[in-house]
Amino acid sequence: MIIWLLAALSLFDGSTLTGWVATGAASWEVDGGEIAARGVGDGFLATEAEYGDFRLQLEFWVDATTNSGVFIRCQDRQNIHPDTCYELNIWDEHPQQQARTGAIVFKAMPPLANVKTVGRWNTYDVLSRGSRIEVRVNGTLTATLDDANRTPGFIALQHWRAGEVRFRSLILTPLEN
Repeated sequence: MIIWLLAALSLFDGSTLTGWVATGAASWEVDGGEIAARGVGDGFLATEAEYGDFRLQLEFWVDATTNSGVFIRCQDRQNIHPDTCYELNIWDEHPQQQARTGAIVFKAMPPLANVKTVGRWNTYDVLSRGSRIEVRVNGTLTATLDDANRTPGFIALQHWRAGEVRFRSLILTPLEN
């Protein structure tokens, strides 16, 4: 199989939320060249565009009190949930550790490795190609899924409950088979 890499796209310009749509009560802003959500409020920041096969690389920072995640292949902006998308969790302190950071919630749990991410910058490197999804946190493989729905969808960032989460350097490289 030959995989062609197309030009990488920056999903965040570093100064505005152009190309993103907020839903829910979370307060999203650009702060110091980063996407930030802090305080109390449940919600998502989703790309306007939809993507099929891709490699997504991003950096995130989270405090210990925040439940966050990156959702991929989402279809319905009013129903962003692990049942309807693929949630790559960001929550080291999850009360059910099988769903902690690096897991694909409800699909690939527990993570293959426990990576500690609280209070520092971390990387997510996600390969979503056909029915396969591979997830790496800080270079460590944490989840694989071989029977994912192939339908393209939007990408959403999550802030749930209280605390602070930050994202930067969101780079998406479309893949062509």
